[in-house]
Amino acid sequence: MGKRQIIELTGLISVVASLAFVGFEIRQNTSAVRSATNIAISNQVMELSRDVANDERLSRLIHLMLVENVRGEELNPEDYVSLWMYVNAGLRRIENIFLQVQDGILDPSAFDQIAMSNFYRTNIARETWDMVGQYFDKDFIIHFEAIRDSLPQ
Repeated sequence: MGKRQIIELTGLISVVASLAFVGFEIRQNTSAVRSATNIAISNQVMELSRDVANDERLSRLIHLMLVENVRGEELNPEDYVSLWMYVNAGLRRIENIFLQVQDGILDPSAFDQIAMSNFYRTNIARETWDMVGQYFDKDFIIHFEAIRDSLPQ
C-alpha cells in the first residue's frame, strides 16, 4: 500500500469517526431536549395544580366546574373569565404537547401526563373550546376532539 493510499484511508477513517461522533452528540442532545420538555410539562401541571390548591376562590370555581358542571351563564362574569382562562391555559398546554409529538421531540406517551379525565368534557370547558378552539392548530383540533369525545364518562 502506497503512502497516498494510507493517507486516503486515514482520512476516510477520520471522516467516519467524526460522523459517528456527531451522530452520538445529536442523539444525546435529542435525549436532553426530550427530558427537559417532559420536565417542563410536569412543571406546568404542578403549577396549575398548585394555583388551585393555594387559591380558595379558584378551588371553589374548579369544584363548580367539575362536580356541579355549571354553565358559564350560572357564574358571575369574573368567575366565568377565571375558569375560561384556566381552561384555555390547559388547552394550550395540550396543544404544545401535541405539536412537540408531531415534531418528534416527544413520544406520544407524553399525552399520558395530560390527565384529561372529565375536565375537558365539562360545560365550562366545552363553552371555552367553542369560543377559542378555532384558533388552535388544525390538526390539534381533530386530535383533541377525538381524545375528548372518546374518553369513558
